[in-house]
Amino acid sequence: MKTWLAIAIAVIGLVVFALTVNWWLQPLLGFLGANAEVIQTLADAIQIMLWLAAGLILILGWRRRPQSQSSSSSVTEIKAKAKDDGVIAQDQSVAARQLAVGKDFYGNVIFVADPDDLWQHVRRRLPDAQLKAATQAYLEHLVDKYQYLDFRGMGVIDRAPLRLSLTQMYVALKARIEMPEGETWARQLHLAGRKMTDEEAEAVGQRLSEPQPVLQLLQKHDDLIILGDPGAGKTTFIKYLTLMLATGETIGLDVRLPILVPLSAYANALSEKDIPLDQFICTYYNRRGVDLPLRAMLDEALNQGGALLLLDGLDEVRDQSQRHVVVERVTDFFSTQRRRGNKFIITSRIVGYREVRPNVEGLNECTLVDFEQDEIELFIDKWTTAIEQAARGTTPVAKEEAGREQEELLQAVALNPGVRQLAANPLLLTILALMKRQGVTLPERRVELYRQYIDTLLKNWNLARGLGRPPTRDLDLVETIRVLAPLALWMHETSPGVGLVKQGEMRRKLESIYHDRGLPEPEQAARQFLEDVRGHAGLLLERGPREYGFIHLTFQEYLAAVAIAQQGQRSIDAVAGILATHVGEETWHEVSLLTVAYLGIVQQRDEAAGAVVQTLVERSPGEPGEAVVLAGEAVADAWPGGVTYHCRDTIVKAVSHTMTDDRQIDARRRAAAGRVLAKLGDPRPEVLDPLQIEWIDIPEGAFIMGEGDDRHEVLLPEYQIGRFPITQAQYQVFVSDGGYKHKDFWREAKRAGIWGDGLVKGRFDGEPRAGPLVYGEPFLLDNHPVIGITWYEALAFCRWLSERTGTNINLPTEAQWEKAARGEDSRVYPWGEDIDENLCNYDKTGIGTTNAVGCFPGGASPWGVEGLGGNVWEWCLSKYADYPYKDDVRNKVDASDARRVLRGGSFGPTAQLVRCACRDADHPVGWHHDGGFRVVCAPSGL
Repeated sequence: MKTWLAIAIAVIGLVVFALTVNWWLQPLLGFLGANAEVIQTLADAIQIMLWLAAGLILILGWRRRPQSQSSSSSVTEIKAKAKDDGVIAQDQSVAARQLAVGKDFYGNVIFVADPDDLWQHVRRRLPDAQLKAATQAYLEHLVDKYQYLDFRGMGVIDRAPLRLSLTQMYVALKARIEMPEGETWARQLHLAGRKMTDEEAEAVGQRLSEPQPVLQLLQKHDDLIILGDPGAGKTTFIKYLTLMLATGETIGLDVRLPILVPLSAYANALSEKDIPLDQFICTYYNRRGVDLPLRAMLDEALNQGGALLLLDGLDEVRDQSQRHVVVERVTDFFSTQRRRGNKFIITSRIVGYREVRPNVEGLNECTLVDFEQDEIELFIDKWTTAIEQAARGTTPVAKEEAGREQEELLQAVALNPGVRQLAANPLLLTILALMKRQGVTLPERRVELYRQYIDTLLKNWNLARGLGRPPTRDLDLVETIRVLAPLALWMHETSPGVGLVKQGEMRRKLESIYHDRGLPEPEQAARQFLEDVRGHAGLLLERGPREYGFIHLTFQEYLAAVAIAQQGQRSIDAVAGILATHVGEETWHEVSLLTVAYLGIVQQRDEAAGAVVQTLVERSPGEPGEAVVLAGEAVADAWPGGVTYHCRDTIVKAVSHTMTDDRQIDARRRAAAGRVLAKLGDPRPEVLDPLQIEWIDIPEGAFIMGEGDDRHEVLLPEYQIGRFPITQAQYQVFVSDGGYKHKDFWREAKRAGIWGDGLVKGRFDGEPRAGPLVYGEPFLLDNHPVIGITWYEALAFCRWLSERTGTNINLPTEAQWEKAARGEDSRVYPWGEDIDENLCNYDKTGIGTTNAVGCFPGGASPWGVEGLGGNVWEWCLSKYADYPYKDDVRNKVDASDARRVLRGGSFGPTAQLVRCACRDADHPVGWHHDGGFRVVCAPSGL
């Protein structure tokens, strides 16, 4: 039934009832026994209510008339268009602003915006039949073109179709917008995996805001220029906007007609003849199959101020003089059309923009920022869910597989800094996810990941990334790598950490490379190479006027490593010599690791890779211990398979010696050696196995406890104390053995209300947990002290270990801890009277995290107990109480909230807090990112 007819019937019915109320109400009430006065009063009241109801329905119906008309029309359109596909669309609330036009790849209903609704918002009246038909066909074209993410050319999924909804997969981009004079933001911006140069910073402006969602910026500002690194998501964002508006979703914007045009295509048209932008837009779409009278639609939208112009890729206008022409035409068009209320978005890379920056009022500039962890996690969540639904549907199996894939991808990003850097770029994150799905192991085989990236970018990216680029020929992959690798090495030598070189210098280097390769015309080959790589690859980019760099510094580092490894075809001496020259240089660290990995993994020359690292250890260039640490990192990076077992064993011994050599090697390098040893596999059972703790005997006798006025003598019986604090590996044995589930270990914790059903919740925990708090590397490395545990957790570990060993394992009392630290001569620090940065890990040492146990042998106490000053605070059994110390109720184990003693300081505090006599305390439900414990074996149990 038509909406207007229903309204008319309702109003007429109410009017009839109102006019005849005395005729039908009086007999009814009389029959019920009401008197005449009551009958007349009720009749008057009901008549007034009926008149009001009729008037209200009439007013509401009139106000809803345009929408109702559109809705009824839309329902008809839905039924007609969906009929052939078997789509049933009966919900008029859905049809109010959209039309169903069929089904997508997965059988879902496809909607486009209702042209009637669009034009009513734009010009306040319905379109004629021709305009409506043109608009609907145009919107259907946009939806058909942009509804899926475009994976063409990414290589790894060419064997099977993959269609993921752009709207479902889209992750909101953030940007910094240039602020008015006087508003500044202290920044350390990065671009392509490195810090921005001064020229690049100037291109994006000196006053930048905190990151904000780009869509919010668009809602606040009429017009935007979006600047971003290659692969940062500029084109995907404007495709997303186009799709949302084409499907009737305004996303906080006014209802507008989206018009998306690549400026590179406009530049090509201008090179043939001078053509206005609006005329070119119609020509552009007509040539792409939209064979409709779009001119009337475009003119109407522009004249009424209802268009959103999305002009993509100002940087892709390759000739700089041509860019100026395009900017001039766009600026003129913008100035005219903005006054009518039309909205503009222009995108460009950062470098190359400054020279053609439009000098026009009203265009606000913003710069896209890298994905942060939240955006990476959101993308991976969307990705894995969509992939499994596409493969298996919305089934429990699909959900389970999506969860597993999501966890593996997140681990790949989290466990490898190199992968994390690449994942911050949306394009490179997408390729990462695609490769992970194809079975490439990401964290263990970083060098293989980079190789796959290079292959993908060289072979295919240009086929998909732009809006207006026609397909071009593929580059010869092998030949291109043979040229790019020595070029990347030269760039890294010329501009380490920045990776930008001038075109003339690059051309001359290419000529030299081609000359060495024996080509007859190296000059012509160099020119052609620059043309091919710049135009077809997307890997090596023109980042500024006549200035080149890689899309990401990681790829320059990888290719430089390839070039070094290739010099080892006949002898490894050349490879070892290059790496030895750069030991200790931060900008060459990743290149060195990748060189060894490329030799051992990609070239499968494990003996050659091992010979390189062993040569580095033998020559030991750089500061003492530096080459050994680098060699250890390279072996850990290439293991397993990248080097021989003999090489690994040799390097483990060298790293172990470096970690404990506090006479020749500084503390920070020893700490680095400890981290490397954990990754190689620490060979010390006393550090990894809780059943093989190395005990230090503390003899019976008196010692002086406290300092100053608190000094007093305490007599203690003999006991044993662990040489090191309990490590992550030792504590994980307790966790894996079900230690958190054994109720007898948690009696007091249960009474205190922090343990139940195998889970602990400390004072600051958001959720109960079944293990220590996780702080990531290096804190979680096996040979580092366990941290992030409450006093109750340390107590439970002691009870578990007592049960496993059949001995009485306790937390040390405060007196036991202090005697083990200062001996019988009442020394200030475990090693003596003066602080020494080389003997313990505190703030001045500069490590900034926990260290592997055993890195400070010179800082041992008189008895040989290590790590009692710095590294981690250690829980003691004792409650905090005033001196003199008495072995009374202060050592009682109970569920009270009385504060328990912490001793030893940590890596963060000052020298004052690592003294033997320094005391601190916290409630037993507290935990610390720098707090752990060690254990004693004593006569009495818990």
